[in-house]
Amino acid sequence: MGAKLCLVLSPADPRQALRLAVNQRGESLAALSRLIDRSPGYLARFINDGRPIALSERDHGMLGAYLGTGPLGLGIRDLWARP
Repeated sequence: MGAKLCLVLSPADPRQALRLAVNQRGESLAALSRLIDRSPGYLARFINDGRPIALSERDHGMLGAYLGTGPLGLGIRDLWARP
């Protein structure tokens, strides 16, 4: 009875979830953009300008694996949106 259960929920919006994960880990958006073979401003545009509309399944998966958030830790990927 001494153990407590602590649930940590990530935001459903991938932009908010990515911003939160990046801030918590002290990562740079430019470095993460290069990690997924994109231009340095790619993830900053995704978060701030909403472009692209959604990350590709590959990019979403690579970032989730690198940041240790799991498949849903970076929010719910919009399967209908074209990256």
